[in-house]
Amino acid sequence: MRSHEALSAALGMLSYPHLVRQARRSALPPGVTFLLEVAVGETRAVREAEALTGCSEMVLRKAAGFFIEQILLNRDGDNYRTLGASRETSNGEIRRHMALIMRWLHPDLFPNSDGFDRSLYVGRVTGAWETIKTVERRAAYDTSLAGGRSQSSNVPRLTHGPGAVVRNARRKQIIRPRRKDTHFWRIVFLLLGSRK
Repeated sequence: MRSHEALSAALGMLSYPHLVRQARRSALPPGVTFLLEVAVGETRAVREAEALTGCSEMVLRKAAGFFIEQILLNRDGDNYRTLGASRETSNGEIRRHMALIMRWLHPDLFPNSDGFDRSLYVGRVTGAWETIKTVERRAAYDTSLAGGRSQSSNVPRLTHGPGAVVRNARRKQIIRPRRKDTHFWRIVFLLLGSRK
């Protein structure tokens, strides 16, 4: 069975939108691929999610879309986060995420009935993919992140959040956040109870 933590987090944030701000600063929870499959309406993933959560397809897809909008497509995210990934994610999985997000953004498949113009984010997603799609580009981007610079023109330099490098001018030192920030997600899951 696949991890459903990202979908549970999405349902929690849909119910409690004030959690979004902290979620943006936390590492992505496991199960983003599953969440993206639900967002685009892949039948098998939707059925599995309905069985796990007891929520309708409409609610699940709305929650998954909210997560994509607020967490993945947030302008302060780096290229990995835009693609629902981390530095440890395989190229194959990043490619899968990119394809799913592009499908979710496609105006013919998912009309802008919710007032959210998804086409505005196509450039951000394709730019993120172009920056890290090959081993060489990914290595160069990882080096730029380690140095506190972003090589992507459509992603601003991070000043907070996962992977951000913050300079403490007063002490003249570099502060790097923890690699895995799962504490926030544990609290979210505790608050929500065991929504399977």
